[in-house]
Amino acid sequence: MAKVALVYNLIHFEGLRGRPLDMLAEYDSEETIAALRTALEVGGHEVLPLEADETIMEQLCETQPDIVFNIAEGLRGESREAHVPAICEMLGLHYTGSGPLALATCLNKARTKEVLLHHGIPTPRFQVLASPDAPLSDALRYPLIVKLLHEGSSMGLSDASVVDDEVALRAQVTYLIETYREPALIEEFIEGREFTVGLLGNDPPQVLPIIEVIFDSPRGIVLFEVDPEVAVKMDSANIDYSHLPYIPHCSVCPAPVDAGLQARIEERAVRAFTALGCRDWGRMEMRLGPDGELYILEVNPIAGIDPSYWLPWAAEVGGYSYAAFVNAILDHALRRNGHTLA
Repeated sequence: MAKVALVYNLIHFEGLRGRPLDMLAEYDSEETIAALRTALEVGGHEVLPLEADETIMEQLCETQPDIVFNIAEGLRGESREAHVPAICEMLGLHYTGSGPLALATCLNKARTKEVLLHHGIPTPRFQVLASPDAPLSDALRYPLIVKLLHEGSSMGLSDASVVDDEVALRAQVTYLIETYREPALIEEFIEGREFTVGLLGNDPPQVLPIIEVIFDSPRGIVLFEVDPEVAVKMDSANIDYSHLPYIPHCSVCPAPVDAGLQARIEERAVRAFTALGCRDWGRMEMRLGPDGELYILEVNPIAGIDPSYWLPWAAEVGGYSYAAFVNAILDHALRRNGHTLA
């Protein structure tokens, strides 16, 4: 079995310094790391937990793992998710998941959409605004949704994100740029059924059972929520999270879709995963528009992997225990890198 470096970024409340709570949304809890470590150990591997701080290169040089199980989100910068894979490649270390180019591309929503469009894969029309007063393209039609350009985990989204006019648009763009210090992505809002699709493996990847996210309103979107175990620690640290907005929704897996729609969703997911150069595992969101078209909204090559999250749930519905799913990700990466599995 392998000597596996489990590389991650933990939630650290002191890093907020008055910034919005959702700026911690991408990071993992100690409970998630413990679950991953246990799962890998069940697979017979030696596990070395390493936090991806500024010393990660030295840590990897000292430990010399056979492979890195990478779930690190990175500390800062518009290509932060690419940092650990780039370091691994420089050091000649094998690692799970997508490479630096795919991770940097997928973290930038505009670049993701440009690649998808080049490959003929539908995605909502969009524009990037780098300043609050930049002109809006005449090609865009309300309603629009205002997102951060290069963030995930619903960071920056709120019940004010879907806008119907110029006043609401400018208010939300101004808030995002001034608060998060990065450009805003303006996208035509697709009112329709939303699906979350997980993928596992390569050449071609396996599409896991589809999840449908069902909202109380056609304007529903998924917002950042505090995990229960994190909420306990926030309570202990006297951090107030009661102001966070919530849009009611529920999730169904497998999604209640007919065979034709299922095949379309699966085909589109594999095409998008492949076009963006993703590897081993990932998750994406898409919506079925009023015109009957399936639109890719976002692609997440480092999806949330806590046992309670969507991707492990879809894997469980597909017949994988949590440990089996985690070790399947590792096995795909080992095969891809020429390792012989015992």
